[in-house]
Amino acid sequence: MSGSTAPPPQSGGHANLLIVSGPDSPELSVLQRLPAGVTVVATGRTPEDFAHLSPQQWESVNVLLNCGVGKNAGKRDDIRALWPRLPNLVWMHSASAGLEHLLFPELVEGPVVLTNAKGVYSHSLAEYCLTACNWFAKDLPRLRRQQAAAQWEPYDVEELRGKTLGIIGYGDIGQACGRIAKAFRMRVVALRRRTELSEEEKAAGVVEKIFPPDQLHALMADSDYVVMATPHTPATHRMVDAAAIAAMRPHGVFINLGRGKCVDEAALIEALQAGRIRGAALDVFDTEPLTADSPLWQLDNVLLSPHCADRTKEFQFESLAFFVENMGRFLGGQPLANVCDKRSGY
Repeated sequence: MSGSTAPPPQSGGHANLLIVSGPDSPELSVLQRLPAGVTVVATGRTPEDFAHLSPQQWESVNVLLNCGVGKNAGKRDDIRALWPRLPNLVWMHSASAGLEHLLFPELVEGPVVLTNAKGVYSHSLAEYCLTACNWFAKDLPRLRRQQAAAQWEPYDVEELRGKTLGIIGYGDIGQACGRIAKAFRMRVVALRRRTELSEEEKAAGVVEKIFPPDQLHALMADSDYVVMATPHTPATHRMVDAAAIAAMRPHGVFINLGRGKCVDEAALIEALQAGRIRGAALDVFDTEPLTADSPLWQLDNVLLSPHCADRTKEFQFESLAFFVENMGRFLGGQPLANVCDKRSGY
C-alpha cells in the first residue's frame, strides 16, 4: 500500500477505538483481526448511538474509525458532533479515499492525525478506465444494437495499442490506470505537480512524459483518451473547464474516475451534444445522485455509471484490512501509512 507517512501519534501501546459506522456493516467482521492491545469502546453511527458512554469512556478514546457504506456510513456532521467529547483522540482513519465529505475545521486545524484508504480502490478503477477505452474503441453499443436487431454487419474496430492515454492526477489511481494501459501497449502521459520521475517510476517504464498543471491543455491535445483521477480540492475545482475540453482531439474520449466537481459538467455536456469530442465515460458527477433531468442520461456517446466503479464485493473488507495493518503500526510506535494532508484535502 502506497501513501505518505508521518511521525506516529503516541499510542502508549494500547488503543481505545470508537467506530463510527452502522453496527450492521458486514465488513466490521474484519476487525476481529485487530491485534492485542485494542479495545473497542463502542460502535454507532449517530451521537444518539453513543449516549450510553460515560465521561471516562469518552476520555479513553484515542482512535476513531469512520467506515460504512450507504445507510451504514458515518457522516461528517455526526463525527463533528462527537468531536468535543474526544479530548484524547490522536488518530482518525477514514475507510474511504476521498475526504471532501469528511473534513471540518476542528479536524483540519487540530492535531489529530488523519489517514485514509488511498490505494485500496485503485485497481478496480483502473479496470473501469480501460473498459471505458475499449467501450469506444470497439464500439460496443453498436454490437448490442446489431445483436438486438439480428443484423450481421462486420465493421472495423480500433486497437488501443499505440493510442495515448493522458492521466490527470498521477497518484495511486492514475498510476494503476497507467500500468494497465501499458499492458495494452498504449502510450501513457500524465499531469501532476511534481514533473520529475522517481527512480522507481523510471524503472517501471510506464509513463513517457509528465506535464505540469499549467500545461493541462497540452495534455488534453496530446491524448486520445483522457482520464481524470484527482481528488476534489480547491485547486482541482472545475479544473477541466470549457477551454480544456476544447483542447481535446475531435475523436478524444473523456473518462472521470475522480470527482464530478473537478469538471465543468455543463461545458462537457455541450461538447458531447455538439459532437466536438467522441464521448465520455463518467462514474462521478457534479451532483450525486445524478438528477433525472440531466442531459447525460440521454446521450448515446456517454457511458454512465452511478459512482460504483470501485464498488466490488471486497472493497470495504480490503479497506478495513488496511486499517488493521495500520493499527499494528500505531501500537508499535511506527509511522502510519496514508497520512493525509488535511489542509490540501488529500
